[in-house]
Amino acid sequence: MINKILLSFLLSVASLNLSAQCLTDHYQKEILKQHPNVALEMNQFFDNLSQFSSQKRATKYIIPVVFHVIHTNGPENISLEQIEDQIRILNEDFSLTNPNKSSIRSQFTNVAADCEFEFRLAKIDPDGKCTNGVNRVFSPLHVEARDNVKSITGARWNNRNYLNIWVVSSIKNQDQTSQGITLGYAYLPYSIIPGNIHHLDGIVCRSDYIGTIGTGSSTGAGRTLTHEVGHYLGLLHPFEDGCSGTGSNNGDRCADTPPVDGTFTNANCPSNGNSCSTDVPDIIDQWENYMDYSRGTCQSMFTNNQKSIMHNVMETYTSIRKNLTTNANHILTGLAFGQSAPIAYFKSSTRVVCVGDPVTFSDISCKAEVTSRQWTFEGANIISTNIENPIVTYNNPGFYKVTLMASNTNGNSTTTEDKYIRVLPKTAIDKPTVRQEFATENWDIGSGWSVLDEGTIKFKRDESTGFSGIGCLVAPITSSTPIGQRFQLTSIPVDLRPIKNQNPKISMMLGYRRRASNSSEGIRLYYSIGCNNNWTQFLYRNALFMSSEPNTYINDFKPSQNSHWKLLSTSLAQFENDSNISFMVEIESGSGNPVYIDDINIGIYNTNISDIENNIQVNIYPNPTENILNISYLNKIGTSEVWIENIEGKKIDQILELTPKNGEINIKYHRNPTITSGIYIVKIRVNEQIINKKVIFAN
Repeated sequence: MINKILLSFLLSVASLNLSAQCLTDHYQKEILKQHPNVALEMNQFFDNLSQFSSQKRATKYIIPVVFHVIHTNGPENISLEQIEDQIRILNEDFSLTNPNKSSIRSQFTNVAADCEFEFRLAKIDPDGKCTNGVNRVFSPLHVEARDNVKSITGARWNNRNYLNIWVVSSIKNQDQTSQGITLGYAYLPYSIIPGNIHHLDGIVCRSDYIGTIGTGSSTGAGRTLTHEVGHYLGLLHPFEDGCSGTGSNNGDRCADTPPVDGTFTNANCPSNGNSCSTDVPDIIDQWENYMDYSRGTCQSMFTNNQKSIMHNVMETYTSIRKNLTTNANHILTGLAFGQSAPIAYFKSSTRVVCVGDPVTFSDISCKAEVTSRQWTFEGANIISTNIENPIVTYNNPGFYKVTLMASNTNGNSTTTEDKYIRVLPKTAIDKPTVRQEFATENWDIGSGWSVLDEGTIKFKRDESTGFSGIGCLVAPITSSTPIGQRFQLTSIPVDLRPIKNQNPKISMMLGYRRRASNSSEGIRLYYSIGCNNNWTQFLYRNALFMSSEPNTYINDFKPSQNSHWKLLSTSLAQFENDSNISFMVEIESGSGNPVYIDDINIGIYNTNISDIENNIQVNIYPNPTENILNISYLNKIGTSEVWIENIEGKKIDQILELTPKNGEINIKYHRNPTITSGIYIVKIRVNEQIINKKVIFAN
């Protein structure tokens, strides 16, 4: 005979539809099929529940948390601030200090509970190094994720020491399709040991349901993770067996949570909804409860019985739950201090900043209390200070080193980060037209354009094809490339004001054919204003648009003639007043074919009809050179100037001051003695068009 716990889960899972928010029931059903002893464990746990008194514990259960953010540099790579906002919500909800507790209806105010839990971001990782509790892991598995993210190298910490939370962009539903929406799931504690699934223990949650700031859902109100942590601590849904249970035999085994008829009965929080009249006494549905599927903004409470279940879990499953809260584990994970020297560690409000803008640094050293510290800031207005959270500014572009020494009576440690802060001009040096092609092997050195590099998952240069010559970038997508893999290229900052009211645009040539009718590659364009690298999408085009022949399919396509390329051009008129704007090109894989990109142009012409460099006829020789550099170009009309920058974008020498001279310009430049050997960029501006030429000065 099937036992009552298993029957309850089978009934509840059967009632879930494709819009199911939580997969905990689904996974519990699968575990019960594979491990019948889990059902026995569940029955024993609930049959032996102790009802703890309402008297407060001497201390809260304090649990160290790590967020594994699985991402490919998209919006799923949420900020530390968004995660900290979620921690705030968890701590309010589990201590009954949430601001909306005043909205709890009178029928339930007497059973609302302070559950006496606190959650803190870990400060020491499993290798004994300092951390902010956020572990960012680059992987395309964030799309339609499941337990597979837990097997990514470095993306799981010991479940006996940390509450693991995996943050992903989307989660497959119970039928393994992408239909509907699943927000998260957790493994119940009474399944971990008998099911031998320590490696799966923890919570998976969508990134856009973490917190309420950034990409966080306002209607979700951060309660998705509150709900899943409830499962992690042993709580079930109030709709587990519909209206068939009463009192402590409810599906969730709580007498103070009235039964609920179905999964989404209370989705819209009906003021006097009462889906079950079988409970005695007959009480309206408690959609305030975090374990229902009601709207997050309505949810505001756990109950006394739910608190007892969670406390029983802590006292019963000591190795996988209570051990988290011991002083020894708090020292191991950095929540408590040991008797040792601190490990110096810091963070900053940003790592890319404009000249003159403030940067706030924070001493978040770990392992022991810091009683004194010493900061050293290369190139900043404050060179040295001992305050905890200094604010500094930088007055010159470049990359700058930061050093922190943290000390106490047991000793000290020092950490130094070379090129930690990148400082950019407040107004972009480059003016339209800005053109980038990929004809040379080292096209990116000193160009200011950058392929975002995550190991082998990135754009590559293909030297066997191109639109205007040989050489282009390719997103090397194949049929086995994971869906959702992103390839990203960022531009130099550009001042668009010189072409205001001239229909500015960004354009490029795309080489792409679909592998099949369901190929789902796509291209996105993003912009970032100023120096903060906060990317906002402003264009998306799908595989059908990208293809040079939409109804022709081919495997492993590579363009071999100009007709295989297609122009992508879009207006930048909305940005024409911006003096410092950067762009990012992103290709997303749909397990189809490679996508080739060439001849990117930011200006008033489309890339395939304006070859600026040929019109200006630039010639620089010899290259490499030791001392003499000959520079010639054609200035047909307007003014021009020439200067040299280093590869960090800092002006090194002015070669030609702004001059109205027209015709052929010939310059013999003698190397400035301050210029050491290495790679530099000669910049030629002709009538607001800038050409970048890489030169090498030898010894």
